[in-house]
Amino acid sequence: MAKREKVILRRLPRYEPEKIEGIIREGLDEFGLISKIQGRITIKPNVVMAHHKIAPAAYTRPEFIDGVLSAITSSNGNAKQITIAEKCGAGMPTTRMFRRAGYYRLKHNHKIKLLPIEESKKTTVALQKGKVHETIRTAREIASNDFCIYTPKLKSNALSFGLTAAMKLNIGILCDRERMWNHNHKLDEKIIDLLEVGSPDFIATDAIEISLGGNHLTQHGYPLGIIVQATNAVAHDAVCARILHLDPEKIPHLRIARERGYGPLGLEDIDISGDISLDEVQHTTKEWELGLMDIRNLDCGMEILCGEPYCQGGCHGVVLDWLHMIKDRKPQLWGKLPSWTLVMGKYKGDVSADRVMVIGSCSEIQGKVQARVKRRIKGCPPKHKDLVLWFFLKTGIINPMFRLDLIFDAYPYLFLSWCRRVLKGRF
Repeated sequence: MAKREKVILRRLPRYEPEKIEGIIREGLDEFGLISKIQGRITIKPNVVMAHHKIAPAAYTRPEFIDGVLSAITSSNGNAKQITIAEKCGAGMPTTRMFRRAGYYRLKHNHKIKLLPIEESKKTTVALQKGKVHETIRTAREIASNDFCIYTPKLKSNALSFGLTAAMKLNIGILCDRERMWNHNHKLDEKIIDLLEVGSPDFIATDAIEISLGGNHLTQHGYPLGIIVQATNAVAHDAVCARILHLDPEKIPHLRIARERGYGPLGLEDIDISGDISLDEVQHTTKEWELGLMDIRNLDCGMEILCGEPYCQGGCHGVVLDWLHMIKDRKPQLWGKLPSWTLVMGKYKGDVSADRVMVIGSCSEIQGKVQARVKRRIKGCPPKHKDLVLWFFLKTGIINPMFRLDLIFDAYPYLFLSWCRRVLKGRF
């Protein structure tokens, strides 16, 4: 008889590090992991973006990490080094996102190392099961450790069919160039390739406040009041999907993970325990909007023309994500955007419009074009940072992320980060 995976749901309405510590310690004990917490310990959170104004709910909160750190140090005193490793998104230096997320304050109470993966000593790992990647290059602390803990933030995500949980967290073990390579219709296979290296021994998910409803960076937080714990990433994500009323079979990266033998999706193969039931959690989330809309049906003042292939993880999803930023943080502009016609993919047909924007390196109009103005933004897919900048320069649209403090993060501070990498020889 196949082993049934366990997922623990625990109730906690507020960010209280002492109570988080107790819950995590009890979870480690229930999974029989306390004796294994020793040597080099790596913690991988979600710090894809942090900003007090426009991205206050996108990251694993420092209070949650504080509780996790206290739990692992009080459970077993054999940890030689604890490293928090992450590569943020949006073309920003991770050091700035650590600071904006409040992670440097954790060093006052805990002996830890904060490791921006882009500035780390790296190793290349050959994959045995890879479909998109034959190798990946990541931090040594990710590829080789004695105990690995993932601490995701439970989020909805239009780029990955609605869900960010433990497996989607693995995109953050890659640096920008490798991260964006095949971040397109192959994204789901790419995510599961990474599970061969990014395979946590223990997962503790921050779902005290979850993030949903729009762009995965700027969407709003909703109080859910739970912590999710597991040792199998597939079973964990299957339960998280159901928390958000998503069918795991319809989320490609979950289905692919099950097909590759990484874990189960069906509740008949998962034991759910804890002090709150899945039904009770689902009752709380039943009317919450996940922001899963077809970009072709948006009513935002722009005409959207989509060709093939439809890239949920590429140009179509990234532009939807970009538009969600405006809906999340400048709702007064939603529906009043300039009348541009946006084209993504290989569009078969003629286009007659005043202003046309073709987005993506492989996108093209396979027909006649009549337009007073025609522009292109390259990339496969374009980075969020590039969309924010080029839409401003080419169309005058001021995205919520077009802020002076984030411009400093994205350019001068990123240059300083690059200089540190040059001096250390770490690329």
